[in-house]
Order: sequence, then C-alpha cells, then structure tokens
Amino acid sequence: MIQKVDLVGDWGNTAGAVVHVAADHSLTASGIDHAVPGYRCATSMTAGRWQFWVQDGSPHSLTASDSATEGKSFIVSAGIADSNWGSCDLEAQVQRDGRGVNICLVVDLDQSCTAEELLRKASTRPPMSGAVGTRPPIREEPRGVHPGAVVACDA
Repeated sequence: MIQKVDLVGDWGNTAGAVVHVAADHSLTASGIDHAVPGYRCATSMTAGRWQFWVQDGSPHSLTASDSATEGKSFIVSAGIADSNWGSCDLEAQVQRDGRGVNICLVVDLDQSCTAEELLRKASTRPPMSGAVGTRPPIREEPRGVHPGAVVACDA
C-alpha cells in the first residue's frame, strides 16, 4: 500500500527509465522499455494519466479511481494505442523490499520485474545552503573572544 503523497514524485531505475508521477494524476515517462518487460509501444509518454485501483463492491471487482488516496496498484493510461499491439496502457504494482518501496510496471499483472526494471523513488537531497527553508549558517565568534562576550568596535 502506498499513499498518494508518497507516490507523487520522480521514479527511476538503473537501466535508464524515468517516470514523473504528479498529484493531478498526470504522468510523464521516458525509457519505458527499460522498465516494462515486453513493452512494444512508444518508449516515452508525455500525456499519461494514472489512477489507483480500488475495490468496487466485491473482492474480485476493481475500478480505477481519481479520488482514491492510497492503493497497492494503479493503472497508467498512455492515451494512445499502437495498431500492431493494441492498448499501450500499463499496470503498476507497488511493492516493498529490503531497499524500500518500488514499482513494477507491466503490461499484464501476471508479469514480474527484474531488480534492474524496478522503479525506485528518486532521493530528495536537502536544499543547498542559503536556499529557502534551510538553517542559517553557524555564526563564528572572533578568535580569542568568549562566546557571549561584548566586543567593542571602532566606528
């Protein structure tokens, strides 16, 4: 299970796939063929959409939802079809392993991903010094002066 707030962001793998999941349910991607076993459609997506799968009445009935705030899986709608392969939509399975949360993108939920194909959320580094929201730099006292001492300055 993953919360929407945790899903939103940049995901990628060591093979070169990059996926951006946005809070407004839009999705962009490049190098999809490096994440999806047997994917035969375009390797980049500029206007994709994503929705969590939620139970719809019975335990065996699922529907895609824009209003769901969490899920174990979601659908990626490419918004295109390839005449040779049919739909270019993808299924995404959210998983956890020793390295944390990962996403396995597949054409069919019976497929699985290799370790290299798994998408992991890009790490967020703390902002550089001086950026908004950072601590102010540590103030250094002049040498030989006890912290808190009054220092006279000539004007």
